[in-house]
Amino acid sequence: MFALTSAFVLAALASKALADPSPLTPTTSNVGGDCVISWSADTTGKWTQTNIQLMTGDNWNMVPITTIATVDTTSAAATTYTWTCPDVTPNAPIYFYQFSHATEPTKLLWTTRFTIAGADGSTVAAENQTQPDGTNVPWGTGALTDPSTAKAAPSYITGQGPAGASSASATGSASGSMSMSMSMPSSASSVSSATKLVTSAAAAATAAKSSASASASAAAAKPSTNGSGRVSAQGMAYAVGAVAAAGILALA
Repeated sequence: MFALTSAFVLAALASKALADPSPLTPTTSNVGGDCVISWSADTTGKWTQTNIQLMTGDNWNMVPITTIATVDTTSAAATTYTWTCPDVTPNAPIYFYQFSHATEPTKLLWTTRFTIAGADGSTVAAENQTQPDGTNVPWGTGALTDPSTAKAAPSYITGQGPAGASSASATGSASGSMSMSMSMPSSASSVSSATKLVTSAAAAATAAKSSASASASAAAAKPSTNGSGRVSAQGMAYAVGAVAAAGILALA
């Protein structure tokens, strides 16, 4: 029983200690007004040079519009960045922000889609009401009215553009082929730590019996995330099952 309890405690601590920044839902803003980008602070210490981009497109073909800024998202005292909303076309709910950093170039984080309204507050509907797979997540492809003002995407990011192939979850808000810990643009999200959680639990059980680690790792090989980037019911079931198996074997 002690080994099982310890496994859960260590797993919970590991999950809390390793949290990437979590981009939050943007609000509608007018062209020429303030566009505020917000996030929950990173606690891994890795995201000190976070590149933020304005994006558009569907969940499989994300299109960079411009790079906005490089910020430190590890500080709990500074979790917003304000910039001037650019003149874009169309003024529809088809834009989102992408967070990335060079140390882990395939770990990408996204906000929900939001609207950049016209200077007079006018908006139009998204051109497409469903994703290419039929999911009910509106989208479209926008652009700067003056493309010459765009700033290039970070050089370490590949596979995005009109013919890009970034993969998304069915709801448009989570993970794809690039990284199991990504969160995609139709819901604000934090990065799941399911894999790290299971690994920590297995390590604790190994101290009691070496075979427990192997059993826990095998049982937890398929953690999954839901549309918000958090651990899904199925993913949690795998994690809990793995931890329980580790504790039971440790008691044997």
